[in-house]
Amino acid sequence: MTQTASPHGSSFSLVAHLRTNEASGPDRADQIAHQLETAIAVGLIGYGEMLPAERELAAQFGVAVLTLRAALASLRDRGFIQTKRGRGGGSVVCDAGVVTEKERRRRLRERSTEDLRDLGDLSGSIGAAAARLAAARSDHADQTRLQSLADDFRSATSPQDRRKADSRFHIGLAVAAQSNRLTTVTVQVQGELAPLLWASDPAGQLFEFEQAEADHAAILAAIVDGDEAAAQAAALRHCLHETEAVINTHLDLVMGA
Repeated sequence: MTQTASPHGSSFSLVAHLRTNEASGPDRADQIAHQLETAIAVGLIGYGEMLPAERELAAQFGVAVLTLRAALASLRDRGFIQTKRGRGGGSVVCDAGVVTEKERRRRLRERSTEDLRDLGDLSGSIGAAAARLAAARSDHADQTRLQSLADDFRSATSPQDRRKADSRFHIGLAVAAQSNRLTTVTVQVQGELAPLLWASDPAGQLFEFEQAEADHAAILAAIVDGDEAAAQAAALRHCLHETEAVINTHLDLVMGA
């Protein structure tokens, strides 16, 4: 997926940001399946998008074709992809990244306050660093892509589209920071945090859409101005808002159980 159609432009290599350093083994297929599932959940691989041919994708992950096929079989079983054999066939992404309200509430109940705070701390640290570096390193093309991602969030009409658009904006910050490692960990954190934060229906929404939109605008303005300190502070505030929303809802669910 070196040239996958991503929100970050053709230079963004999806597999490079999903790859881990683990050697091949009995769990490698599960690792690849989880990585691709995360990419689907945060919208890096879009609904209806066809994955590369098995041999190409296996080579990009650095695994045998049989290992890759086992990973794809797991995704098929759980409804994330459909595969058509023969000429013109391949694996196509299904719209399976939706976390139901029931599932989101279950996940929030099972997490501890301390664990959610740790996740928020990690998200804030990564987001602040990415925004600071983006203010220092990004060029006009990077900033144009970030504006496009912010516009996508503003125009999103469903909670599901807003979740994906917010995740793409976070990942876009790391890409604009020109840091592969920051991008990799941002994808991982968004895959864990976003399903907890963004509800599958407006009635269950944790985080105010207008607040997120204002946060994105403040981060982007600081990056365009090249103000590293302001970009870092704005990104940290945004992540704190998200963390507070998740923890407050967790406490409401636990105390009301």
